Amino acid sequence: MSRWMAWMTPWIAVLMYGCMPPEVDDAQEPGVREQALAGTEIIDFSSASTLANTDASGKSGGMAVLKANSTRCTVGAYADCYADYIEFSPSYTGYLSFKLSSLTQGTPAPSQITQLQLLTKYQGPASSTSYYKWQLYRFTTASWVDITTSQGRGDWVWTAALTLNLPGTEVASNFVSSTGEIRARLIKGAGTDGAQLDSLRLQVSWDGASTCTPETDAAFCARLGGTCGQLSGTDNCGQARTVSSCGVCQSPQTCGGGGTPNVCGQGSTCTRASFPRATTWMWDLENSAIPTNLNAQVYVVDLFNTTSAKIQEYKSAGKKVVCYFSAGSYENWRSDANQFPQDTYCSPGENCAQSIHIMGEWCESGGDCEWWLDHRKEAVRIVMAARLQLARDKGCDAVEPDNVDGYANDSSISCTDQACWGLTASDQLAYNRWLADTAHAKCLGIALKNDIDQVPQLAASFDFAINEQCQQYNECGVYKTYFASQNKAVFNAEYMRDSGGGSRSWSSCTGTQATCACGESGFVQGDMQTLVFKTSSVSYDNINFTCW
Repeated sequence: MSRWMAWMTPWIAVLMYGCMPPEVDDAQEPGVREQALAGTEIIDFSSASTLANTDASGKSGGMAVLKANSTRCTVGAYADCYADYIEFSPSYTGYLSFKLSSLTQGTPAPSQITQLQLLTKYQGPASSTSYYKWQLYRFTTASWVDITTSQGRGDWVWTAALTLNLPGTEVASNFVSSTGEIRARLIKGAGTDGAQLDSLRLQVSWDGASTCTPETDAAFCARLGGTCGQLSGTDNCGQARTVSSCGVCQSPQTCGGGGTPNVCGQGSTCTRASFPRATTWMWDLENSAIPTNLNAQVYVVDLFNTTSAKIQEYKSAGKKVVCYFSAGSYENWRSDANQFPQDTYCSPGENCAQSIHIMGEWCESGGDCEWWLDHRKEAVRIVMAARLQLARDKGCDAVEPDNVDGYANDSSISCTDQACWGLTASDQLAYNRWLADTAHAKCLGIALKNDIDQVPQLAASFDFAINEQCQQYNECGVYKTYFASQNKAVFNAEYMRDSGGGSRSWSSCTGTQATCACGESGFVQGDMQTLVFKTSSVSYDNINFTCW
């Protein structure tokens, strides 16, 4: 059997979106105001028909098993999840049930539904060999209506994203039951080969007759579990909302003091590791084990690839350990990659393998790839909070969250289509401060990685800085003002050869062991600690010389 499963991606993953009480000012809250809700939303199915099916490989379970297995296969656009998926054999028929109550933007009445669209991805044989079709159930006549078939779609042609519209002659509300149920069915025709269905989701559109009463500030805080501090999120009507204060904590409790942001608590006595000006460092994200006798007071290592035992070994040798992870991108090779809903890194309806959110041009066909994240989504913060806890559990002294300047990347895209998110500088400031607050609540130090344009606004929230190539681009001065002058370490990395093949000679750097600035003016010894790497690869055995 051909390896048609290599194209599968996680489209069928289910998307989920002592303290004093908050002071409530009814005049400032939208609790008594109703707002119109015309909208469109994509939902996953809530249940499946029980019709089982055994395919050529002996697996069974049909639609229900497809759903369960799909939620585990969330490791990228080209992931080969062949062992997990069910092949729908000839003459198979099974349906999925969707619920209007799954919509997060309020629940419209069945009569207010204006359009239904099936979203699917598939690959299969030409219709001359075998066929399959998609249908929706018309409740008013108790009959199934054809949406489309595989007729004319080619032999084993991968369709990454297909929108199947309800025929224009049909009335969408007729396909919704009185209880808000919608049914979609797959029929696999006769033939010798199976139907390779990857996902089946439903896009629901409705008009503005439905209303939603926004919750009060107190209800918003309670629903999101916040009891103190400023809290941002999505309210019960699906709108972005920020409450300036969810309450004030009573001493000795502090907001986030127990390790959970926006919750009053008192943790154990915590003394975070310090990273003062002139601290020396070593940066190695490639090796899982490096010598303990390197000339550096701080070791920066990869959070996932470095064991707790190795971290303890470094600390026993007198090193402070900083653990690296990406806070602004989805890396499909990480062990927790399946915790990211697909809409956090790939807009609904996009071909994820060609998404505008892919970072750079370096994705490997069939292998590793990285996408920018929409860090405004609560699901992203849940994963990042878990990573910070992992750093704490492994014994890291601090963290280096990378790619925390996604707004600058997003603004470079001409956002004229629905795939763009429109991240703003304010969004980035809020997210980066949240990272710092959450790290500090877990007794971790934290570095501000790059994001050089926002250094003035963020420096006060971070314990030290890590920068790449500020000397090459003559933009290091802001670190002198906001970090070195505040007795905070500035760690700088420069490259003799970058990933694009460009090269730069560092032989003219006369500041080594003295001003240690390699061309930047206004620095004195210790203001900035520079490592110069032979290539763009970050590893201790790749350093040409150190500017300490």
